[in-house]
Amino acid sequence: MRFSIIIPTLGRSEELILMLDSLLNQSFKDFEAIVVDQNEKDILTSIINSYKNSLVLKHIRIPARGASHARNEGMKIAEGSILTFPDDDCEYPNDFLMRVNTCFEENPEDGIVANTMDKTDGKAIANLSSNEIKIRRSNILKTVIEAGIFIKSNIADGIWFDEDLGVGSPSGYCSDEGPDFVLQLLAKGAEMKFYPDFRMFHPNPVRVYNEQTAIRAYKYGKGRGYFLRKNKFGLKGILYFLLLYILGMLKSIVFFNKQMFMYFVKGFKGRYEGYFKSK
Repeated sequence: MRFSIIIPTLGRSEELILMLDSLLNQSFKDFEAIVVDQNEKDILTSIINSYKNSLVLKHIRIPARGASHARNEGMKIAEGSILTFPDDDCEYPNDFLMRVNTCFEENPEDGIVANTMDKTDGKAIANLSSNEIKIRRSNILKTVIEAGIFIKSNIADGIWFDEDLGVGSPSGYCSDEGPDFVLQLLAKGAEMKFYPDFRMFHPNPVRVYNEQTAIRAYKYGKGRGYFLRKNKFGLKGILYFLLLYILGMLKSIVFFNKQMFMYFVKGFKGRYEGYFKSK
């Protein structure tokens, strides 16, 4: 088995169908999909069963919440030589796995990270590098998003996602589990590269500024602050991100945009608390 595609899912069915449909349409077929189901009620079995004659598909149900916990559980049963961790609302272009596989065959890297873009407008959903670049500690937050990680399973052996980080974590630190995971891989000696032109689809979570996206900015901000403190990026690291959100507040004042202002206030607060008030 070449790829193990580990998909944490909670509270979504239509989005998961789109992801599984995109797997059906892949020109490269040597993969298994592992759906790690965290729903309290069984809402997916009938959907999963409808794909079992067309995909190599494993469906495991776990009671504990958290995307990082789900990925770790998926890794325990993965059989592929390359692991990847898309969200349940991702989709792959038809030639995506073929291009990734060719990249591994032609290059020496132990892992790569692909870019993510919104399918409706074609824009990247995260402010990552526009250059093809070797991933290092110094550029980790400009090159890594968890849904785009592809890593050889032998290199990832013994490396786990920090379950205090990521959506659904009981800690409330709802981001940066991907960069944290990759830092562990780099410390083990993994060679990894970011390919901005390898693009998969993921809806942009902040198309507009409103109360919901402000709450998200706070939770994800806490994750960023905690990540920076945990990995000892120092005051320089956190002050840089706090400054970005101060600039965002100033921009929102110029445009008289209250919702935008609250987004950056909440994001600032989350980053501050995640760094200075985390255990």
